[in-house]
Amino acid sequence: MYARLILLCAGLLSSLGLQAQDWSLMGRLVHQTDSSALQGAEVFLWQAGQSPTGKITNERGLFRFDGLSAGDYGLEIRLAGFDTLRQAISLSRERTFLGVIALSPRSYALDQVRIEAERAAGQQKGDTTEFNASAFTTNPDATAEQLVQKLPGVMMQNGQVTAQGEQVQQVLVDGRPFFGNDPSAALRNLPAEVVDKIQVFDQQSEQAQATGFDDGNTTKTMNIITRPETRNGTFGRAYAGYGTDARYKLGTSLNFFQGDRRISIVGQTNNINQQ
Repeated sequence: MYARLILLCAGLLSSLGLQAQDWSLMGRLVHQTDSSALQGAEVFLWQAGQSPTGKITNERGLFRFDGLSAGDYGLEIRLAGFDTLRQAISLSRERTFLGVIALSPRSYALDQVRIEAERAAGQQKGDTTEFNASAFTTNPDATAEQLVQKLPGVMMQNGQVTAQGEQVQQVLVDGRPFFGNDPSAALRNLPAEVVDKIQVFDQQSEQAQATGFDDGNTTKTMNIITRPETRNGTFGRAYAGYGTDARYKLGTSLNFFQGDRRISIVGQTNNINQQ
């Protein structure tokens, strides 16, 4: 009786420990024709009922997901000019390498041949994931907040920006602080049309940057690189809305950029409890 109870408890603890492990999934993406590495592909991974997590393949075509648990996942790989690949993945060991995955070039039947180069959605530069803003379609009056929500692995949750599963704690513009430690305000008051690239990385602490010694303290950071022609000038937007029961909102934001100087003026009024 006691022996059976002990075996049952041991099996339960073993099962719980298995689910709690920090598992990883890796793979390498290549061109089906010449086996060359495919850089800048978007790789999405998700479990049923959960939001997908996104990665970008590096210059060797490699991608990696960490912090996973055992179970069944969906995998989707996208790259401009290639067929989208979808497949089911079952993680049954701590480290899973999918091996070499070959993408097939997309074929078109055309009366005339016209060759255009599509700009890659993003690329991995060391520990920094960099996205090209021009690869994502937004409305003419869109904000940077609406733009970054289209990036793989970036989401808005309860008014907070998350990237690669972690909360973004600061937003920089051309490497300089913008709206202090309020990432949502920084993105909400910057027009999408002035954005050239978006970088996501873990910034070391001020002490680590000063001493060159990595103390292990990092801050999830998003750096907005603006288009060169917008770095000296004035830009902004204004909006107004009126609805039923006399509800209304009015607002404007103006940004003055001149070299290292950044001046922003923001104002709004409404009766819908919006901040």
